[in-house]
Amino acid sequence: MKAKNLEKIAKSLFKKSLNSDGFVDTKKVQVILNTIVSQKPPQLIKILKIYKKLIAAALSHEELVVETAEKLSNQKKFEQNLFAKTGAARISYRINPNIVLGARITHGDWVWDETLQAKLENLTKAN
Repeated sequence: MKAKNLEKIAKSLFKKSLNSDGFVDTKKVQVILNTIVSQKPPQLIKILKIYKKLIAAALSHEELVVETAEKLSNQKKFEQNLFAKTGAARISYRINPNIVLGARITHGDWVWDETLQAKLENLTKAN
């Protein structure tokens, strides 16, 4: 089977893994994985690797990771703004002791870094 056909199969499986909101549905993923493994199509491993990449990319865009030095005091309002602006499905928080001031938000491959360290690095690069 050609690589394009394998990608087409994996993309088809991926589309079937999404719910009506366009987010990955873990129950659908489980059913699809059980079905495809039981059928054992040719080049199963290659199909599963492509499918895994598609699922991982989608999951990374569904979740926002917020790193701060300490817990946020206005977390509910902050979450409402983030959900409205990004369309993410969930937010996870991480306390990062390396952050002195500010926050770093990661959404898929996009990073918004407003930490003190990032600002200082930008100042030194500008000079």
